[in-house]
Amino acid sequence: MTGLLNDVMHERADSLDAPRLDLDAIIRDGDQRRSRRFRTVAGGLVAASLVVAGGVALPGLLPGGDRDRDVAASVHSYDVAYALGRTIHDGPRTVETDVRIAAFVQGVSGYVVADEWARVHTVVDGETTEVGRLADAGRGGRIVSDDDVVAWVDEADGGTLSVLDLATGERVDVPVDEWPGDPVSMEPGRIGGGSAYIAAVDGATVYVADARGAMAWDALDGDEPVLLPGPDGAEVEVRDVQDGQILHVVRTFEPEERNGRTLMVQVPEQRIGRDLEDGRSVPGVRGVLSPDGRSLAYYVERRRVDLVFEYTTSVGDADGDEWTTVTSDEHDNITVAQWLDADTFTAIGSTLPDERFRSGSSADEPSAGVAYLLTCETSTGTCASVRPYERGMVLPTGMGYFR
Repeated sequence: MTGLLNDVMHERADSLDAPRLDLDAIIRDGDQRRSRRFRTVAGGLVAASLVVAGGVALPGLLPGGDRDRDVAASVHSYDVAYALGRTIHDGPRTVETDVRIAAFVQGVSGYVVADEWARVHTVVDGETTEVGRLADAGRGGRIVSDDDVVAWVDEADGGTLSVLDLATGERVDVPVDEWPGDPVSMEPGRIGGGSAYIAAVDGATVYVADARGAMAWDALDGDEPVLLPGPDGAEVEVRDVQDGQILHVVRTFEPEERNGRTLMVQVPEQRIGRDLEDGRSVPGVRGVLSPDGRSLAYYVERRRVDLVFEYTTSVGDADGDEWTTVTSDEHDNITVAQWLDADTFTAIGSTLPDERFRSGSSADEPSAGVAYLLTCETSTGTCASVRPYERGMVLPTGMGYFR
């Protein structure tokens, strides 16, 4: 899962003064690591060296030119899920945990949750087990997953990259200080060790980013990280990776004339491809790939009214150029939350009171200023309401707010 929903919620929360739409409540209100029942692969990497991808075949990436659309990873279908308090609601099932849930992700074999104190727990077969604590949770620490492979930056040893397989119990922990090379913090103090963060998980491959760029790492196989070459003179941010397709944002500085002066302005461009050098441009600057990497949902800013940010979300074939605007009969702002399978995703939909005033409707109507959980179809771009949000509801995006 990516930071798309989190970014939008922060922007809306900063600018929206709508008394009935508590956007903070949408994504939250929900010291030493204890003994674990997991088999742990501890310590550093096999060798403190960094492989640079050239002719190296990266995990999950197909050789040759275009992606073979007939070869795709199997996709697990998830039910709509959310957490309230200590309970996970997963389709028709309810799962009780021992902690108040502030963030969580779904896996095939269970869940990984973080409580309001940023302590990380697994929930498997009805058993809640503490397995660590998010580093630098106050700055947006999160859990990142793809099915049963889960990764996070733990606070242990001043910052540790932790990767866990829920199905097998296998775990790898590598202190950031032992990460190969000499990484420099992109954002001092961002995480415990301050020098790396988890960008994405694709299958068993974990994508780790630091000041040098993005690295693909098959941690559970004991492999060394592979540095992905990027375009010269540009900053690259990996947003999502699914079935070898890398969604990333390339930022370059371009000259721009303003008031008779030439300024260098940072220009972002969202791209998708099998590597970071030859990706093709796609709209938007934030997006989420379907689990088979074939569809992309992204948003662009539509307009601002009274300092309120509004967005248009679109979806389409990641290899194509045609995009369908995502719509709902009851909601104007729709933001992607989580893909349930290759064709369906959940989203947050809301109708701002301002829109009701402009249309002549009453802001006292039940839907005015209230956020809803939606399910949306890729083929049509249409969404249906599942249920309204409650204070403290948490979605399985791996992101949350902590004490």
